[in-house]
Amino acid sequence: MTEREPPTPGGRTDRGRRLRFVRRLGVAFEGGVTLAAVAVVAVAAALAALLVVGALPSLLRFGARFLVSSAWGEAGSSGPFGALPAIAGTLLTSGLALLLAVPVALGVALFASEIAPRWLRDPLAYFVDLGAAVPSIVYGFWARLVLVPWLQSSLEPSLRSATGGAPPFSGLATGMDVLAASLILAIMIVPTIAALSREAMRAVPRDLREGALALGATRWEASRLTVLGPASPGIVGAVVLGLGRAIGETIAVALVIGSTYQVPLSLFAPGTTIPSALVNGFLNSTGLGLSALYELAVILLALSVAINVGARFLVRRLEARAAGAARPKASAPRPALAAFAAAAPEPGRLPAWWARLAPSRSARRQRRRLVHATVVVLVVAAVAAAAYPLASLLATAVTNGGAAVVRPSFYTSTPPPSCGIGEANCPLGGIGPEIQGTLVMLGLAAALALPAGVAVGIYLSEYGRHRLGRSAALVVDVLVGVPTILLGVFVFTVFLRFDRLDDQSAFAGAAALAVLMVPIVAKATEGALRTVPASVREGALALGFPRHRVTWRIVLGSCRRTLVTGSLLAVMRAAGETAALIVTAGGSIYWISDLRAPTGSLPTFIYYALTNYPSANYTTDAWGAALVLLLIMAAVSLAARLSVRGPDGSGAA
Repeated sequence: MTEREPPTPGGRTDRGRRLRFVRRLGVAFEGGVTLAAVAVVAVAAALAALLVVGALPSLLRFGARFLVSSAWGEAGSSGPFGALPAIAGTLLTSGLALLLAVPVALGVALFASEIAPRWLRDPLAYFVDLGAAVPSIVYGFWARLVLVPWLQSSLEPSLRSATGGAPPFSGLATGMDVLAASLILAIMIVPTIAALSREAMRAVPRDLREGALALGATRWEASRLTVLGPASPGIVGAVVLGLGRAIGETIAVALVIGSTYQVPLSLFAPGTTIPSALVNGFLNSTGLGLSALYELAVILLALSVAINVGARFLVRRLEARAAGAARPKASAPRPALAAFAAAAPEPGRLPAWWARLAPSRSARRQRRRLVHATVVVLVVAAVAAAAYPLASLLATAVTNGGAAVVRPSFYTSTPPPSCGIGEANCPLGGIGPEIQGTLVMLGLAAALALPAGVAVGIYLSEYGRHRLGRSAALVVDVLVGVPTILLGVFVFTVFLRFDRLDDQSAFAGAAALAVLMVPIVAKATEGALRTVPASVREGALALGFPRHRVTWRIVLGSCRRTLVTGSLLAVMRAAGETAALIVTAGGSIYWISDLRAPTGSLPTFIYYALTNYPSANYTTDAWGAALVLLLIMAAVSLAARLSVRGPDGSGAA
């Protein structure tokens, strides 16, 4: 009996060991991305649970009366408390903003996608996308300085005179009212709706337009007949997303609505919304008043979830209807058409009725040209209406903050001491601690959110083909649309339960930003992975590559440009966040010495400078900080657009 020879290094034993290692690595990879998806679902469940637990005392005390009562007791009192003014203000401002914004946004999208010359489309798209990236605190800052005085001196007196002071244009023209909040919301959501609607229109195949144009349709008729129908699911989704942002907007509304807790009976009356009530009262309330604010947060969360779920259902119905309409249906020729064809004249001869028909055809052609020209004028006017506020905002920021940003010490100094109102020669300071706090919290948040978001996106695209995957996809969609003030309240509550002394800190701010960024990165990753053809995966799997390596090396590598874009957009969204940081990080004018202490940031500095320090030097420094934020957003937006352009300059990744 011969002794068995030891296996060679390249023998079956080493090969089996490598195969087992690869299998374990694949299991670990799938388990890791699944765990990330489960964690997102758990965070959403914890968010809802903590808000409900905080609202329990109010729920038990007031019951259903809370929804119809208009009273709101003093901070620390036992009530009574009611949600009707906040609910009415939220629905009124959001509905009016949507009514104003949708026609303008659709006009901008139609012009950018169908009518604008090719050389203008990319610059216009960049300008519109920049409007969607402007932080809400900058919009609110501009509204207080520009929009409110214009309303008070011009628009509101004109509306009251034209209607004789009848509702809804009754009352004093103060400029700080429901109309101001509705207008700033409309200005804020126009770029979002326009950008998403534009992309939905561009996704319609070009040959449909070309076929309609070849048959003699005008450009407007080609767009109406072949573009708006197939693009309707995306347009509806854009409108619903704009509504969700309007309902959840906090800072800009809080700065211009007047913050009076009453049901608005006129558009000139001050009021409040649920998000503005939360940001104004959450940190100063205790006892039953704090529980009532938690109940307001629960109502806001329910509205957000209902909007997102309803949007998913509606978009799917529209997509199914569009797919059914796209299927050709066999049918017999109509009798009228058959008779017309039989009566057609011989080639080279005109029928007797042609002389009577020609004038009417000419008139109809003129009417079609007139309609087309009218549509062009309207969409150009919509572009002008959408562009003017952003141009005014940029000009105002440069005018008021340009003197600050050109000073090198502005970026390294601490904020100045506050001066008296109207006092001259107030020393200017800087935003060094705010830049430091912004970078620290963004860095911590990105370190947490980017890997987690990519992992969740991989799970949704590659592994989530069952109930958990569908649940995680719904949760991610909901979290993308959840008002950020709710994320701030959630993180503040979590930190408060662990350490009451460190409930506001850089760690808490970074955690809030991370919760904000994860669903954005996850959606961007999922969308990017789904653009990779299935044949790429199947070809790699057929060659023997394990599934996790195909996903990691091939699929992710094929869409890395889009992943970079999604990450940049998430960072940009977090850099301009204000409401969540007010609740979680607080504010500070000092350099960071402890990550467990309140920390300043650029958005919160602008907010506190506007609300707490109305002196001239703080106003100048705040506008300088706003201009820095705008420059950051413009640079990140440009980098995101360039990152998805192909080597030939096209938009293909």
